Amino acid sequence: MRGTRTLFLAATIFFAARWRDAERRAARAERISLQPPYQRVLLDELEVAQLKKLGLDDPVTALKADLSTQGKLIPFQGVLGGRMAFYDREGMVLLPGGYAYAPGEDGHYLVHAILRYQVAPGPKITWKLLDAHKD
Repeated sequence: MRGTRTLFLAATIFFAARWRDAERRAARAERISLQPPYQRVLLDELEVAQLKKLGLDDPVTALKADLSTQGKLIPFQGVLGGRMAFYDREGMVLLPGGYAYAPGEDGHYLVHAILRYQVAPGPKITWKLLDAHKD
């Protein structure tokens, strides 16, 4: 009987410790997943400085705002009255070398798009769709 109690106590302590560790990992994963929009920008300081030199006062905001107006680049038609566009600015990821990932949608389907952008003085931003996949 005493061995059974000891085994039960040891198992309880073991599972309580594992539960606590799992809760800590879940809390950490949630904190990481709730990143501010600027952490979804993988541009280095030199690229940001170059974009500012070309006339973008706040390059991240300007690029995301301009991309949100480029729904015509999505190669899929909206369904059931929806219009395909890049609505989710926080879901956009600015990548090094003039690339960007952007989720597009029409309220029914999600589109994953990879684009390339160029900024000319003025500033004039041009976008080119490289690939898109509809879920």
